[in-house]
Amino acid sequence: MTKRVILVLAVLLLLLPATACAPSPAEEIKIGAVMDITGPLAGIGSIIRDGAVLAVKQINEAGGIDGKQVRLIVEDGATDTTKGFEAVKKLVEVNGCKVIIGPMISPAVIASGPYVAERQVVIVSPSATSPEITDQAWRQFVFRTCTSDVLQGAAMTQLILDGGYKKVATFVVDNTYGAGIEQVVTEKLAGKAEIVATVKYDLAKLDYLTELQIIKDKNPDAIVHVGYHDDGQIVYKQALQLGLDSAKWIAAEGVYAEYTLEMPEAAEFMEKVVIGTSPIAPEGLAAFDELAAAYEAEFGIPPGVYVDTVYDATNMVLQAIEQVGYDGTKISEALLGIGQNYQGTSGAITFSPVGDRVSGDFEVWKVVKVAGEYKYERVKVISL
Repeated sequence: MTKRVILVLAVLLLLLPATACAPSPAEEIKIGAVMDITGPLAGIGSIIRDGAVLAVKQINEAGGIDGKQVRLIVEDGATDTTKGFEAVKKLVEVNGCKVIIGPMISPAVIASGPYVAERQVVIVSPSATSPEITDQAWRQFVFRTCTSDVLQGAAMTQLILDGGYKKVATFVVDNTYGAGIEQVVTEKLAGKAEIVATVKYDLAKLDYLTELQIIKDKNPDAIVHVGYHDDGQIVYKQALQLGLDSAKWIAAEGVYAEYTLEMPEAAEFMEKVVIGTSPIAPEGLAAFDELAAAYEAEFGIPPGVYVDTVYDATNMVLQAIEQVGYDGTKISEALLGIGQNYQGTSGAITFSPVGDRVSGDFEVWKVVKVAGEYKYERVKVISL
């Protein structure tokens, strides 16, 4: 009997070090992220992701939350509705995440909304801008640190009116992002300009000569374009081929990426006739300058569009967890409170009762050619 007791004790002693060294789930805090690393937004997806990576690294270097390290688990949304939703489900069901940064695109957010609400999981998108998201029943668990396209559509409309354009065509990607801006612009132009054509195009087709010819036949003096940089390259290359440079093109931020300029024909066309809008931090904001310096030091490139809003989204979530713990419903409630004049790197963030950002600044940009290279240049800023 004594030998048996000794044997049992010996086995237990052998197991103790392994048990003591094994990390407990309670020792880390999981934050999910659905970023579009592949697909039509691949050129900016990883850049935006790194804004969240930086925020998590900084809080971990400062000691984490209540002594616990934060682990960021990133899934690829692939700029696709179904894949984005599946990425959300994996983070919830496999990884046990109660809060997710993203998805990046509006259709994936809309697909994920009922699911996360049912499971009391919070998602905070830095870049899903569709107005269709605003009044959904599941908004208790869905927040946006970007502005709705109600505001961007207003900024684009202002450019049309300021330019004195009277015959306007819309050429937009066939999803909630494109349809949302198209609707806003159409409504705001009512009685002020004629909409001579409305064309929605397939994101994946990557050949738009037929659709562009419809636009050309209507002879507009301005064209509202909403798309992404992958399809945007082809749109501008083929518009150049068709001679659609007699009209002014006014683009949304989806095409605003260095990647778009990598196709010479697209860059040439953009320099000729394209201007666009993109959300930005207020000029001279010290918090953004600090983020930009830290981001470039870490990743070797300046931060692009939505890096500031993903950085703010991540830090707001981490602040909420620090306040109320790792509970989706409590995090949701805390975010509404935090989002009342939150001083972020993208400017002051004030959430509406449903978690929408209520104001923001928009850069008006154009493309210029300097020393043989195309680049973006700021024209002015519109505050809304």
